[in-house]
Amino acid sequence: MADGLEVVDSFVYLGSMIDSSGGSRGEILRRIGLAQTCMQQLEKRIWKSGIRLDTKIRLYQTYIVPVMLYGCETWTTTKYLCARLDAFDMWALRKILRIPYTHHITNDEVRSRSNCQPLSSIVTSRRLRFFGHIARSSPDEDHHRAIAAAIRKPPPDWRRPAGRPSHTWLRSVEADLRPLNIGLSSAWRKASGRADWRHIVDTATLWKSTP
Repeated sequence: MADGLEVVDSFVYLGSMIDSSGGSRGEILRRIGLAQTCMQQLEKRIWKSGIRLDTKIRLYQTYIVPVMLYGCETWTTTKYLCARLDAFDMWALRKILRIPYTHHITNDEVRSRSNCQPLSSIVTSRRLRFFGHIARSSPDEDHHRAIAAAIRKPPPDWRRPAGRPSHTWLRSVEADLRPLNIGLSSAWRKASGRADWRHIVDTATLWKSTP
């Protein structure tokens, strides 16, 4: 305790977990747990009911996915976290489609039957759209100035601290754009055009959705 305030490693603020590491692992795993609870609460009344399959899929996208992906445009994701997101998604869709794992139905077939985009692809799309929103905002806004400063090359006398670099939000954006061979500086410029940036976001999301 310091001056009556407790020092903690993480806390929930405005519905999202803020972690001292600056990462999103804790929030993503927490969101998976919340979404699993929501799925289980609807088990008897919805998923095992006689409701039409397309209605069940729509209910999943309307009530479960928003719980899972709340605030995802600000997440820093790794391959492991993306795999956890898509694993939850596949578990939920198999439950909705009533496909036990013993039937050996492939994940690609589940995607085809449900016509649902992988959650990791939705995260990529929302994160890149958010990046474009920041790039097009007023240069006087704090968030615009912060991201612009982070993208610019550091001063010549700057030296990176020893140790492994932190996986930041901009590094996640950079990873989203790497298959398109677009760097952060180029993306910052391209994002000023709304129509062109929308095309880039759609292409990056399509690539992410392709097995």
